[in-house]
Amino acid sequence: MSRTPDQVQDGIVALAPRGWVWPHVADNADESLFEALFRPLAKGLADIEATAEAMLEEIDPRTATLLLPDFERVLGPDPCGRDPSTMSLEQRRQLAHQRWTARGGASRAYFIALAAKRGVTITIFENRVSMADAAVAGDELIESPEQFVWTVNLALLGETIAKVDDAQCGDLLLDIILSDVECDIRRAKPAHTEVAFNYI
Repeated sequence: MSRTPDQVQDGIVALAPRGWVWPHVADNADESLFEALFRPLAKGLADIEATAEAMLEEIDPRTATLLLPDFERVLGPDPCGRDPSTMSLEQRRQLAHQRWTARGGASRAYFIALAAKRGVTITIFENRVSMADAAVAGDELIESPEQFVWTVNLALLGETIAKVDDAQCGDLLLDIILSDVECDIRRAKPAHTEVAFNYI
């Protein structure tokens, strides 16, 4: 925790040698000239401590503000073509954190965590080839190579339905907003698989 200039000055004065050349005054009296000489130094040191404390928040993309452009510069252009200048600060932080900490994986838990880093909740359904001894009446028949297709279930970000009173010529009858986490999942999916997205 950073100190105030007065606390820094008190610390400097306490470390100064004792003697008639270095006069100290009582707490209830005015500061001596010797103590006043340390006030500018104390102010500078207090500023340095405050800046160093603030930098603790900058080492993580999720809390960075001053260094967020540096994280984005180091990560390079977004492979999915997203423009950070069109995003809110929180969206930029989520994207930078997801890209900064990405290690890869092929498990359901990995993809669920990948989406969670972007603030999206998903569930995953994997196909299993139907086996005569394991299937029961009413089960959907899954044939090879359908086991290589898996489905991500996620919520729509929003939708706009055209209304007679509000719509104009050329307007879409239905406009839906899809999640941009699709690109992240498609890029990270195992190469031998295909992923489908089911918006619910």
